[in-house]
Amino acid sequence: KYKVLAILVVIVYFFQPFFFSYGGIGADSLSYFGIAADLPNPETNLFPLGYPVLLRLVFTMVEDYFWASRILNLLFIVVILGFSYYKKFYFRETVLLFTGKTCFFVLVQAMSEGPFTFFLYFLFYFLHQVFSEKKNVYSHAICASVMLVCMFLSRYSGVYIFVSVLVFLLFMFFKLRSQFYFKPFLLFVTLSGFGIGAYLLFNYLHFGSFTGENLRGEAAKGLPI
Repeated sequence: KYKVLAILVVIVYFFQPFFFSYGGIGADSLSYFGIAADLPNPETNLFPLGYPVLLRLVFTMVEDYFWASRILNLLFIVVILGFSYYKKFYFRETVLLFTGKTCFFVLVQAMSEGPFTFFLYFLFYFLHQVFSEKKNVYSHAICASVMLVCMFLSRYSGVYIFVSVLVFLLFMFFKLRSQFYFKPFLLFVTLSGFGIGAYLLFNYLHFGSFTGENLRGEAAKGLPI
C-alpha cells in the first residue's frame, strides 16, 4: 500500500501546480529564474547559486524555466522515494512525510526549499550511515559534507544546520571521541566548514558581500529584520 501511495504522491505533486492561479511561481521564483538566465555571469548574490544552476541545466533541454522547475521537483521526489525503497531506508516513513503539508508546500512550487529538502534527506542518510555502520564511514562522512555544502548552496540558511552540528560536537565531544565514528564525524564537520567558507569567500571577492546583505534594505519598523 505504501508503494501505491508513493505513486499517488508523484502524480499529485506533479499536476497540482497546474491548478494554482499562479502556477507555483512566486516572486522569489522569478529571482531564481533571473539569476539562472544571467549564468555564467551572475550579477547578484542575494540568493546562492545552487538552485539557479540546476534550473539552468534543465533549461538547456526544455528552454522554459517553468518546466525546468517542474522537472526538477519531479526528479527530487522520484529520486528520494526510489532511493528510500531501493535502500530500504525508512520507506514507509518517507512516503508518509510526502503526505504532509510541509513537503507538499515546498515541492509544488518553484522555490529553493525543494533542493534544500532534497539534500537534507540525503544528509540524514549519510549521517545515519556514519553513526550506525562500521564500514565505509569515511566515504559516508565525505558524502554527508557534500550534502551539507549543497544545502548551503541552495539556501544560505543551511549555515544554521552547520552551526547546530558544531554545537552538537561541542557539547558531546567527550562522549563522542571514544566512539568509532568520532574521526569520520570530525572529517564531516571540517569538510563542511571548508566548503561553506570557500563559497562565502567567493561571494565576498566577487560581489563584495557574503550573502547579499547589502542588498536587503533597512530593518522593518518594529522588527530587527
